Amino acid sequence: MTYLCKLCDSDNISTIEVVDQKNNSKFPISICKQCGLVQQTDIPSKEELSLYYTHNYRIDYKKTYTPKLKHIRRAGLAALDRINFLKESAININDYLKLIDIGAGGGEFVYLSKKIGFHALGIEPNHGYSDFAKREYDLEIATSMLDELTESSADIVTIFHVFEHMANPLAVMKKIFDILKDGGLLFIEVPNILQDDASPHNKFFKAHLYYYSKHTLIACASKYFDVVKAQENGNLRILFRKKALTSEAITLPSPQQVELIINSFKDKDWLNYLFKGNGILKPIKKLNRLANEMRLKNITPRELLDSIG
Repeated sequence: MTYLCKLCDSDNISTIEVVDQKNNSKFPISICKQCGLVQQTDIPSKEELSLYYTHNYRIDYKKTYTPKLKHIRRAGLAALDRINFLKESAININDYLKLIDIGAGGGEFVYLSKKIGFHALGIEPNHGYSDFAKREYDLEIATSMLDELTESSADIVTIFHVFEHMANPLAVMKKIFDILKDGGLLFIEVPNILQDDASPHNKFFKAHLYYYSKHTLIACASKYFDVVKAQENGNLRILFRKKALTSEAITLPSPQQVELIINSFKDKDWLNYLFKGNGILKPIKKLNRLANEMRLKNITPRELLDSIG
């Protein structure tokens, strides 16, 4: 059977076997030698993905159907960091700017975005998490999928650690283009296949259908969006602006960029992670985080987020 790249349709693909770090099962991933996109070889069907994310994903990856206080604290700190990224991008935040967070989880980013002045709401396919966000924070979080959003309904779309789970990245980019008003912004964050601070034993997950670099993520968006700002130390963050006119073709990564991605599979060893990626310091950071989380008692989720933001 011939596998084609989901970005450039090339069949010039090499396949390797990797290990899912959640359950130690093996599965194949494919690396496109023409554009550098790293993708799971066997992409589940749309129906299988919908069932998984509405019912099983949060249990598999968080071991809970609703967020615990430690999850809320972690998500709240991440949300605050993302809000600061937006603030640094000179966005004029006000109640008239409608922000839709795709894959809103427990609603932490939506809640803190509302606090600083956005008209913020979200969608989250998991019933446990979306119900939690509505109950604890009184948020507009719809238990739905991306397909249900309407055209020209948002000034800003945010999508954090969700895009890598979506089976058809080009179709998703087109859908978000349609959702955004003219000149609207897309803020996306995904794991970075080129990051140095990711442990070699904490890199591949079967729930991740794609593993993006800055170059392949920009290529996925290139027909519909221009880059406003990119940050690639650690996770990959890119702020895009909707194009006035779509491009006829995708702008693919250069051969040098593709070579960089391919070679990264050889370079990412333990020495690189421990010293270049500062992995040697992670046990200290983890102990500090655990100490803070152990003190999370006699506080409500809303009070916890208010203390962070």
